[in-house]
Amino acid sequence: MNTWRRLLGNERGIALPLAMILLVVLTLLTITFMTLGTVEPQISRNLSDGARARQLAESGIEWGITQLQAQDFSALLATATTGASCGSGVVCRVLGSSQTLPGLTSTVGTFTVTIRNDYLANDSLLTGGPIETQSTADGSGAGSVPNGVVILSSTGTFNGASRTITAVVQRGSLPVNAALTLPGVQTDTFTDAPPCGGCYAVDGRNWTLTDTSTPTGSPATPKFGIATYTGSEGSYTYEQNAEHGFQTESPAGSGTWVTDAAKAGYVQGNNQTSSGTTTTGLNTIAADTSLNPAIITSFLKNLSANPGTQVLNSTQACQYPSGSSSKPEGLQMVATGTANQVTVTNNCVGAGQINQTVNLGTATSPALLYVKGEYDPSSNFIGMAVSGTQPITGYGILVMEEADLSFFQSGQFTWNGIVVVTGRNVGVGFRGGSNTEIRGALIANETNSAEAGGYFEFLNQAATMKVRYSKAGVDLALQALYNMRVSAYREN
Repeated sequence: MNTWRRLLGNERGIALPLAMILLVVLTLLTITFMTLGTVEPQISRNLSDGARARQLAESGIEWGITQLQAQDFSALLATATTGASCGSGVVCRVLGSSQTLPGLTSTVGTFTVTIRNDYLANDSLLTGGPIETQSTADGSGAGSVPNGVVILSSTGTFNGASRTITAVVQRGSLPVNAALTLPGVQTDTFTDAPPCGGCYAVDGRNWTLTDTSTPTGSPATPKFGIATYTGSEGSYTYEQNAEHGFQTESPAGSGTWVTDAAKAGYVQGNNQTSSGTTTTGLNTIAADTSLNPAIITSFLKNLSANPGTQVLNSTQACQYPSGSSSKPEGLQMVATGTANQVTVTNNCVGAGQINQTVNLGTATSPALLYVKGEYDPSSNFIGMAVSGTQPITGYGILVMEEADLSFFQSGQFTWNGIVVVTGRNVGVGFRGGSNTEIRGALIANETNSAEAGGYFEFLNQAATMKVRYSKAGVDLALQALYNMRVSAYREN
């Protein structure tokens, strides 16, 4: 018994096994730390490469949006195809494959950008609206884009890592169907007889931006000279009320209107009774449901949602007591020596002051000038007055919301694009001595049916006044960057 106890209590020789066990444990720990030391940098590199790839994908979205400027979505997608960059069974158009960042090489990564229509079954989850119903030129379900929505995808690649971002790009639309549209609930029109041959024109034929004497644009089918919304204003339809601006009530108060040949003679465009042919006179003034106040409100909402949109406020608190007319003016636009630059000012000091030079854009970089006024129940306040003796030339969209627009300038004012005047008591006035041409479209939309009489949505007393429809001008205005916004965004 004592022998076994002595043997069991004998600790001689235990140090070696313990040392071996500790050595194995230390070896395993060392190997583990060494492995982690090599894996962690790789993990870090993977995270870094993934972040770089995502940044490249974001850059691709921005690059892709810039490629869409001055592009017709439907024309782009008319040649859409399937391919590896589109995804399995997906029809798209590749805008750029393995593009590099500007000024850099592929060693810092590339991106591939595609565009497609929102026609897939699950696209409504991304766009928030119904998918596009197609009747397409290419038969693929990717052609025309009546809703102005496309899906832009960008895949960034760096060091084998890739990330894909999908963005919904929305473009606002205005279905313009006349040189001058009066789509609101009042269409009061007044015009002087032309002071000279060719001084006035409201022309629905398609003028290019460079035409000088006759329109040469294609398609040849003209738009209406003047379009109104359907419905009635008092005892007359909106169309009849607009036509009265080119007629004389004879005898006064009789309700019998006689066409004034001199006035009606400068309105021309699509013939109501013989569509597709050009006529002159009242028969080119028509009711048209293409454009209405709700569409204009939606369009302006899309414009104002663009984070790059700057709004100039025209307020009665900062008005000029009397400017070019007897009415107070909230903002004054004055010509400078440079055609596409003007100064815009108000009559305030301090924080409310506006005194800045505004660039009115170019043919390749159209501008958005957005003026927002305030409701004027008296209809006795001009939101912005244009004056000066030097020429003014603008490209893009000029928006006057809740603000009248009046032209007083003796210098030539030319706007290539769309002019929108909209609000409760608003109108556009071409005042005595002014010289103005709008090549694209003019929209005067009054939304208050209870405005007092004697105020006009379209008032012409100018020296020269020409409103000429131009598809090129309308496209230039609507296809600019300011009219595109990203309405949804996700990383795949």
